[in-house]
Amino acid sequence: MKSHLPDSLFRAGRFIDRVFRRFTEENFAQTSASLAFTTLLSIVPLVAVVLGAMSAMPSFVVAVDHLDKVVRGMLPERSAGLIVEHLIDFSQKALNVTVAGLIALAVTALALLNTVEKAFNKAWKAAAKRSWWRRIALYAALIVLWPLAVAYIVSAVSFAVSLSSGLVIEQLWLHKLLSKATGIFITAVFFAGLYFVVPNASVKMSDALLGGGFAACGFFLMQKGFELYLSYFPVITLVYGAFATVPIFLLWLYLSWVMVLLGALVAVSLTESRRGN
Repeated sequence: MKSHLPDSLFRAGRFIDRVFRRFTEENFAQTSASLAFTTLLSIVPLVAVVLGAMSAMPSFVVAVDHLDKVVRGMLPERSAGLIVEHLIDFSQKALNVTVAGLIALAVTALALLNTVEKAFNKAWKAAAKRSWWRRIALYAALIVLWPLAVAYIVSAVSFAVSLSSGLVIEQLWLHKLLSKATGIFITAVFFAGLYFVVPNASVKMSDALLGGGFAACGFFLMQKGFELYLSYFPVITLVYGAFATVPIFLLWLYLSWVMVLLGALVAVSLTESRRGN
């Protein structure tokens, strides 16, 4: 019986080549740099607005704890704790500003979401634009409802993992493997939700999940790559010393958006392949 493995590998290779070729030809690298710069300016206001909106909810402390785990899973391991600590500290200080300041924070956060929407629409080649009131409703849902939904998903999955750990897992390495797999799954769901909702286009949930899975695996590989780089080539740490977290975070922001947009292109290419484009 003839094996179909070579044909499958060939198709997979062509698919990956298609994704990376479009990323290069349509200058998504520059889009990633633009998003990284916008994120740098907007991340503290965005976190402040999200925390401010979620603080009115009964399960605020638990939700923030679960979101903290998700965020740490998308940051370089050696710097995750310090970055999260600074972000929360700056965001809590930002919440103490005047009403006019809070409005400015909200506008800055909305500007970031608007930039993300434009990037996703570029990936999906969505020509039509949403009306302003639909955009505001979408952004408000992303700021208030989506973090809460992710927090509850993390809570449910963590509970299931804890039950499994008590019943079937005795080896420590297997427990760590399951925890890492859970983190990748949660990250994949997080991005899949963005791919499904943000573009002004019809996106199949299965395509969004596969794109989210690609981005989540990319983040995992980036974490390991950063860990190896900082262990064996500690140039940044030697040059910047205590300030090494800053260039690491900047580089991480850029590579993160590269991975997010590649995941979006994977989801788009799956849809186009199904349609025969």
